[in-house]
Amino acid sequence: MTLNVSLRVPDGIVIASDSLSTLTQAINQKMNITATCEKCGAPIEIKDVQTPPVAIPSSTWPYAQKLFPIQKRFGLAIFGSAFVNSRSMYNHVIELAPKLPSANECGDGFTAIGKFIADYFHQQLQIEWEKANVDPKLQPDNFWPFGFHFVGFAKDGDGEPTAKTSLIEIGRVPRVRVFDGIGCTWSGDGSVVSLLWPPSLGAGANFTVFSLQDAIDYAKFLIRTTADYQRFSGKLPTVGGDIDIALVTNHRGFQWIAQKELYRILDRDEKML
Repeated sequence: MTLNVSLRVPDGIVIASDSLSTLTQAINQKMNITATCEKCGAPIEIKDVQTPPVAIPSSTWPYAQKLFPIQKRFGLAIFGSAFVNSRSMYNHVIELAPKLPSANECGDGFTAIGKFIADYFHQQLQIEWEKANVDPKLQPDNFWPFGFHFVGFAKDGDGEPTAKTSLIEIGRVPRVRVFDGIGCTWSGDGSVVSLLWPPSLGAGANFTVFSLQDAIDYAKFLIRTTADYQRFSGKLPTVGGDIDIALVTNHRGFQWIAQKELYRILDRDEKML
């Protein structure tokens, strides 16, 4: 699983993610179901009906990289499955980056790049299912094994830059939801966030007065609190490890605030090539 958080505050966008990779195993089971005969209307029992596979956590690793800069002006965070089509999400994103449409050439770069990412990973999931003999028709419409937080600035109807978060969920039927203006969006394991945000209080914080440092601290608070809660709950954790944090502003683009040392070295070496 994971927990991604993006905060759109007056001076920019803060996006953060944990580093815990949770491996899941699919459990396939058959069951007997009761149906009605189409001809006579009598109840009948159909035996050994194959149900859709159910994914359950089996083990974890604490050093996954889930947060990436895109064209130095957008941020992308991954939640859900850490692998698709036998490759890690990190591997996919690094290879995909040079193929993305240029934001300077396609007008609304935020929308075009977000659509490209959604289409690419939907295709990768379809290929994985085909290799594994998984029938997409058996998957529920609201089942999304993984997805992305894509954040950045795009111009509104008046031509003014607006902070946006695109929540991209990949499944049999992909779903894309766009949030703009002041606010906070999360994805992944939001069990603790939901407790902190009771319906009567909404998000439970006045984001309109947040400074950038407030947004950084709040994103870290949500992720760390979730990880600490799971640590003491006795359940297999889905959130943990280092917290990567980045800042996206309209004038300076993507800037790292906190990044794991290994990936800082890898990023530096890639720029030197």
